[in-house]
Amino acid sequence: MKHLFYTLSILVLIFLINSCGVFQPAWKEIQLSEEELKTIELLKIDDEQIRKLEAKPIYKFTEKELDLYLGYLQFIEPDLRQRIQHLGRKCIGQPYEIYLMGEYPVEIFDPQPLISLQKSDCVVFSEHIYAMALAFDWKSFFGMLQRIRYKNGIISLVTRNHYTELDWNRNNSWLLEDITEQIGGDYSVTVNSFYDKSNFFKKWGLGRQLPKDTLEWAYIPHQHVEKVIGELKPGDFVNIVRGNDEGKWVGHVGLITKGKNGDVNFLHSARPEVREQPLLEYMQESLELNEKRKEKNKKIAEHNSKIQAGQSVEKLKTPLPYFYGFKFLKLRQDPLWELIKIDGMRAPNVTIPSIY
Repeated sequence: MKHLFYTLSILVLIFLINSCGVFQPAWKEIQLSEEELKTIELLKIDDEQIRKLEAKPIYKFTEKELDLYLGYLQFIEPDLRQRIQHLGRKCIGQPYEIYLMGEYPVEIFDPQPLISLQKSDCVVFSEHIYAMALAFDWKSFFGMLQRIRYKNGIISLVTRNHYTELDWNRNNSWLLEDITEQIGGDYSVTVNSFYDKSNFFKKWGLGRQLPKDTLEWAYIPHQHVEKVIGELKPGDFVNIVRGNDEGKWVGHVGLITKGKNGDVNFLHSARPEVREQPLLEYMQESLELNEKRKEKNKKIAEHNSKIQAGQSVEKLKTPLPYFYGFKFLKLRQDPLWELIKIDGMRAPNVTIPSIY
């Protein structure tokens, strides 16, 4: 009886292995174009290797696989905007994790690593896609990523681009141009913001000498976005403006993509994973969330009033922020040349400082 069981098991296994498509790898079904096959021959790459990578999301790539794929993609897709869109879509489904990146092993203040392909938050996702699209191998990707993430490419917690509107957008002006007021015209709204970085860094014992900053910046209220949405192109940078009565800030970011029917989409990393959706759909979801938060904030205000009146010893609660609108930044036509103007021919310059 035991021998019969083993015999049947072997026969079933043989049947499954030889059955049509049962164990057929997904990459076997990928059809490569004539242009792709010519590129593979030119670069002396194994076509099965490329088929595997085409079928595989980037967040499951190894460093070696990304090294190969970025070089291949530079040949097969010379248009920067299309490379950004392609790479972004190959990250759809990537798990979300907030505050993902740090400076380890360069610094120990934030123990998160300098790089991780497996997960992302909204900023990390955008940085990764821009850096990949500008790179041709793993080494150039890693260097470009640090140049985008840190002011002047100097790796440290203090020089990391923490505030999107104050740091990230301004320090990456070689990559993107703020077109909010240009396309928003009279619809755009000006905001004056105050930043105290010394206070921000004091829990790490850093940044004691940093001056306080103020910034005047603009956004387009959600009521007027449909009027300007036609100005956006794949690869442009989206800033989601949130806030309350005390101020406004950029609270979420992502990339513009275009659907087959010409729809303007928003590709971004948010719980639970990277996704692509129509920009106006995202806006409607945010407005619906505003209505829910109005009720919650009403209860929070009542709670805080009781504390301030001495009727309770509980802690004050922070009101939930509302969605207000968008900032839009346009991808520059030749970002690498713009960076060379700043960093020189050895761009991107990346520095690990010895004194902070």
